[in-house]
Amino acid sequence: MSLVLPIIAYWALSMVFHYIDTMDFFPQYRLHTPAEVLKRNHVSRWEVVRDVVIQQVIQTIVGVAIAATEPETYMGKDAYNVAVWAQRIRIAQGALPRILSIVGLDSRSLAAQVAVQSPSLAGLFMGGQYPWAVAIVGQESVPAFTQWETLLAKAVYWVGVPFFQFTLAILIVDTWQYFLHRAMHMNKWLYSMCFREKCILRPR
Repeated sequence: MSLVLPIIAYWALSMVFHYIDTMDFFPQYRLHTPAEVLKRNHVSRWEVVRDVVIQQVIQTIVGVAIAATEPETYMGKDAYNVAVWAQRIRIAQGALPRILSIVGLDSRSLAAQVAVQSPSLAGLFMGGQYPWAVAIVGQESVPAFTQWETLLAKAVYWVGVPFFQFTLAILIVDTWQYFLHRAMHMNKWLYSMCFREKCILRPR
């Protein structure tokens, strides 16, 4: 689905714009007048369709290759990954007493002051010590994560990490697309022989 849906979305949206173009809807919003289009774009729609199909075949082959090398997805792995992030958050809290001491604050006295009102905050000041946070497994009590650690871990896993990955992917894709596009305009051979006047593959 991840390989097929982008292609379906591309052609569905392209047909919408093609219909708008052929029916001459919203002419006041056109970037170029019909006269400019006829003068500057000498590439037929069929050539554009051919090149787009070639590009999509290549991206599908690459997608299949990537999917074949990805590890198997297992049920319950998300819960495990959230727990991993919660553990990282717990470990990171260990540095807080040292950071507070650098700015002249005593983490133990701070923890003692807030222990009654907020045990979680007191545990944070102590570097992630929550002796009251336990879970019952069978007949034994084992250490557990606090509610705020679990919520933060879920936010990091479900929002923070995907946002970072998406932003990084966009930056990488936009960067190489920009320099490829620029190269097509700056290099006369690439401009005339490879893409002529259709540097970006899209219907006119």
